[in-house]
Amino acid sequence: MELLRSYLNPSSVQTKDNNMGFSLATDLSRPGVFLNAEVKDSLVFARTMLVLHRIVCTNMIKVPKDYSKYQSWVQGQYLKELPEAIERKDLEGLLKNKESVQEEVSFLEKEIQDNPITRSKDGYHEALSRFWQWLYKVDKEAWYVLDPVVSVQPDSVIFEAFSLDESMYGRVSLPNKELDLIEPLQRGTTNIDFSEKLANEFDRVRSYRPLTLKVGQDSVKISTELASRVEKKIDLPESWVKGFLEVQSASALPTLSLNLTPATVSDLLVILENHKDNVSPKALKFILEPNKKPEIEIEPWGIKLIEQEHVYTGTEKETVRIWGRKRLLVLKELLPLSSHVLVSLLGSGLPSFWSLKTNEIELDLGLSGWSANDWASQAKFSLMSGQEKIDDQKLTRISALLKESEGLLPDQIVERTGFSRAEVVNGLQKLCSMGQAMFDFHKHIYRWRELFPAQLLPKMEEENDTIKKAKQLLETHQINLVEQHETEQGRTFKGKAINNTEMNLTFNADGRAVKMNCSCYEFKKTKLRKGPCHHLIALMKLSET
Repeated sequence: MELLRSYLNPSSVQTKDNNMGFSLATDLSRPGVFLNAEVKDSLVFARTMLVLHRIVCTNMIKVPKDYSKYQSWVQGQYLKELPEAIERKDLEGLLKNKESVQEEVSFLEKEIQDNPITRSKDGYHEALSRFWQWLYKVDKEAWYVLDPVVSVQPDSVIFEAFSLDESMYGRVSLPNKELDLIEPLQRGTTNIDFSEKLANEFDRVRSYRPLTLKVGQDSVKISTELASRVEKKIDLPESWVKGFLEVQSASALPTLSLNLTPATVSDLLVILENHKDNVSPKALKFILEPNKKPEIEIEPWGIKLIEQEHVYTGTEKETVRIWGRKRLLVLKELLPLSSHVLVSLLGSGLPSFWSLKTNEIELDLGLSGWSANDWASQAKFSLMSGQEKIDDQKLTRISALLKESEGLLPDQIVERTGFSRAEVVNGLQKLCSMGQAMFDFHKHIYRWRELFPAQLLPKMEEENDTIKKAKQLLETHQINLVEQHETEQGRTFKGKAINNTEMNLTFNADGRAVKMNCSCYEFKKTKLRKGPCHHLIALMKLSET
């Protein structure tokens, strides 16, 4: 999907002795959105936005070194010398030359390993920073990263963004009670121009200097022909849109939640920084027992951290392992200012959510199962919701209610429309998949949030191989629904395939699968790390009939 984003001017900062005014330029092609207010806790807000910027600029995927040019040169040298060597029958000399080249290769590889940038993580980041600064001056289009999304809501301002590798989702929630409005706000969603220069200005914010936040431009400035416009032509990746859907789908699933003190998380990060994790396994193992303080084991060294204050309030003993832990280092600068950390775990190898609350400002970090497993390409948590269809008229009605509200619970929409709960939940899920709504996992409500103009809605995702296999099972009658009944959690279904594969599925009141199990090899191998297997998807379809 190709978008042309147009900004009246780049985001700017006006610094005075007693005030810093941040004006975040918004995309002029989007519906109007406006906010002009003074932030009460300017220091905390600035530090939180800096963390969001670090998330946006993070790429944990290592690019393999390209030796193709060197290998091509070596081959060319061989070809040049081969005829002469054959003519002189100097094969012995050619073999010696080959040994010499191999020694040179070994020497260069040793040089790479001993290079300060290779050995020092800090040196690597410094070099990377210098590279991005150089690229910004030489080629701004190549430097450009997808701008964060800002939603001005009646009760809060929400900033959202993905990392470069799309394995990290960051969200900053600034409640309106933390704002002194200078002018009436205008609700809406748009992209903001969040440059490196703007991030540097956030770094200069101090507690004694009030911060004024202005999102958007007023009509006078937009209409003037004297102002310049900054236009960015972007080939928007579909994974960016799918990522938002997967985040909200995963955040709506049942989780194991535990509270940690910022000091415990800080100790964890110090250990990760001071130890080289070049030996597997590289997981964080959470050992949870009811009414006991959570314990975190850092593999492979067997180092254990015990939470200092909070106890685990769950009802069962659990052990959960998660990967991609180095991504947590983006939280390091904000932890000293935070009051507590809420960790929500979906299960071993599945995503996790880390929520930091500093006064009333919240930062949420959503981590996919591991760094190389981005939010959109592999995890299919959106498949774990109900598949019941809803007609366009009912979908339009649900959309209108969301637009008029500050956010609604599914039960509130059921009460106002008379639709069934399954229809409402499926309609909300469809709006999220279209980029028109979002699930607020703090308040457990759905909000109206347009990721892009309505005329540029993305094409519906083509069916993946798992869904195709599920449809084949149904079309060839290779799977049957053998049992169903109501439970305290919701509805439970049991299915069986003709090859004796057995599966169980439990839906909650919202039509989301909260428990899944299958005896097939695929499920035993990956559990839900790559979404439900084709047997479970087929059973979901059977449960709708």
